[in-house]
Amino acid sequence: MGYGQSEDWEFHPLEAGATGQAFMGVKSDEKVFFKRNTSPFIAALSAEGIVPKLMWTQRTYSGDILTAQEWKDGQLLDKEEMASLEVCQLIHKIHHSTNLFWMLRKVDGHVFRPLDFIDFYFSELPTSLQNNQFLNQVVAYLEDSIEDYFYQVDYTVCHGDLNHHNFLRDQEDYLYLVDWENVRIADPLSDLTFILCQYLNPTEWTDWLNQYGLTIDKETYTRIRWYSLVNCLLAIKQYYMENRHYKVNETILLIKRIYQENHPS
Repeated sequence: MGYGQSEDWEFHPLEAGATGQAFMGVKSDEKVFFKRNTSPFIAALSAEGIVPKLMWTQRTYSGDILTAQEWKDGQLLDKEEMASLEVCQLIHKIHHSTNLFWMLRKVDGHVFRPLDFIDFYFSELPTSLQNNQFLNQVVAYLEDSIEDYFYQVDYTVCHGDLNHHNFLRDQEDYLYLVDWENVRIADPLSDLTFILCQYLNPTEWTDWLNQYGLTIDKETYTRIRWYSLVNCLLAIKQYYMENRHYKVNETILLIKRIYQENHPS
């Protein structure tokens, strides 16, 4: 595996990351986290202490960009920890960082608007889900219910995949958020409702959003509901493609509960 100046490292593939491009590098007693073709935005995240320290970047013989980050021994969060104040505060810090926002804009960060989420849902959607009458009914509602103010809110840096496996607590009890392959500029509620739908009971949603510091007026409530439905659709698609049928059915029950609040049968 030729990596120019990094040839002396012994590479061990890691499961982490959606792209399968992550490795643990070992040389003598030193360990480093390597990743190929990660976003240049990683430098800004490192400077803000959101991800482990960026050590260097290097172009490989094959034309790939290899990044090396400080290796952190630690533990990934459990599902039960996702409702914690610490997680809430880290997400708040990211969403409210002006520096991260402008740095992502500088590296041509993709702006995700409401219809982009719907397009993302339909991309490579399995035929069985394409033909699901109820899910198509939800999509039609989402398409018809986008209001002008959806585009007038402050878009922020959004991680795009706030899975508990992407939160790393090191041995000094410092919390990092890793795997930024889906980073985007979007309505922060697209991130927040991912947490709500995946990890909290609907009865806990208001308290958690208050903990984040969100004031919930009528328009905000409409956006919360809209992005919750979108995140449920995306979760159903992912679970279906992973053959996790129990999770598919569980999320369908949740999306029905959210949808039927304003559409009683």
